Amino acid sequence: MKRRTALKNLGLGLSAGLIAPQILSACSKDNQGPEIPYNGNVIVIGAGVAGLYAADILRSKGIAVTVLEAGTQPGGRVRSLRNQTDAQYQTYNNASQADFPVELGAEVIFGSNSAWGKIVGDFRISTVEIGAAASPSYILGGQAKSDAGWQGDSDFQALKSFVSNLPNVVSGGSIKEAANLTSRAQALLNSQAGNWFGSSAERISASGIAQMLKAQTHDGKHLTMRNNPWQDVLISRFVNVLPLIKFNTEVKAIDWGSDVISVSDAGGTQYTCTKLIIAVPLSILKSGSIAFNPALPNTNTNAFSKFGMDACIRLVLDFRKNFWGTDTSYIWGGTTVPQYFNSGAGRSQFFRTMSLTINGPKAQELSALSEENLVKQVLAELDLIYSGQGTGFIRRDLNDGKIMSLVKDWTKDPFIKGGISYPLVGATNGDREALGASVDNRLYFAGEATDASGDAGTVNGALNSSLRVTDEIISSIINP
Repeated sequence: MKRRTALKNLGLGLSAGLIAPQILSACSKDNQGPEIPYNGNVIVIGAGVAGLYAADILRSKGIAVTVLEAGTQPGGRVRSLRNQTDAQYQTYNNASQADFPVELGAEVIFGSNSAWGKIVGDFRISTVEIGAAASPSYILGGQAKSDAGWQGDSDFQALKSFVSNLPNVVSGGSIKEAANLTSRAQALLNSQAGNWFGSSAERISASGIAQMLKAQTHDGKHLTMRNNPWQDVLISRFVNVLPLIKFNTEVKAIDWGSDVISVSDAGGTQYTCTKLIIAVPLSILKSGSIAFNPALPNTNTNAFSKFGMDACIRLVLDFRKNFWGTDTSYIWGGTTVPQYFNSGAGRSQFFRTMSLTINGPKAQELSALSEENLVKQVLAELDLIYSGQGTGFIRRDLNDGKIMSLVKDWTKDPFIKGGISYPLVGATNGDREALGASVDNRLYFAGEATDASGDAGTVNGALNSSLRVTDEIISSIINP
């Protein structure tokens, strides 16, 4: 009963048939074994995926844990539309025809046997393999065609060859430089090998991405959950952590100069611990939002500078007709929107909702616009590709004629400030390791940006980082 009350108080509802089996699983799953005798305590900063998992592992070992979260809900960049209570979300939810979960953050499970894929699989949650449900389209010269439709096109074949061979690229430059494609293929390159990794092809390190992809060990399948919002699954899995979270607690300063670490929030309240896990987005660390006294070692701060975390916008649009094709999954290659996604494919009777993801410089540019003007630019691009059907079939409110749209600008979220981490030119996987290096066996860094096992930028990476830091903490306790 207490668990259900905690969920209710958060304003986050769980999908039918999900609560009971997942609460049982959360009590019995990972890291079973004897408790670890420890007289100290651990504070975790951030209740995103990494923070929740780290706290759950330590809690299961009998270690005292407190989680400090700046926002009002758990999950970080896992944010499901159905669970949001703000008026704009409620209005869109009530008007939308989508009969499937819409995600405002992460929406693709990478690998059925990956860290996140295993959690979803263990809970027997129904999923859809995107590649089996629909196929991508590619935009070149203002036209969108399937892979087969572009056979014989030299620009497309060059692009396809580069993307498929990306794990083996050894270039020291950017993805754009390494690909060396014609101007006609640049937007398509930017979508599949730039925007997809969190920025633009001219900002991202080719060899950095190659090293990351080569380190992956999962099967690489792309899946979506058929019926369950991601945030519900996350909350159910880590339900035992919820009572440990202090929400609306923005950490502003960390003093680790003495044996006891002191953590101060924006209101001046201080919390103390003997070990500290910092599981905030890379953008927060790079912005100086948290002051460290003494300053962090150069090893860590130099590693911070090797990676970027750019602007990110998620846009959801409802149409009266699916004019791009019910057998289409992604649409790659737009200049305004590099990544269009037919988010209902394989899991809905309504194939008329698009989920759009824009990262990097273009997202920064669009972030300055009003939602109305942003949507107009997107529709203008769709009109060019699909002969005016974007504007022609966009759903509008029957009362005032306003376009039905929803924008989540992660750039403007004060506790996220962007999308996902990516390697800048010159960065290596070794820099990822340095990014997550612990300090004095007391400060530990978790989060997707610190994962050097190939899944940075994903929920898998966040989960992997939690396993790493908790292993380090437990080892430091057992073998001081």
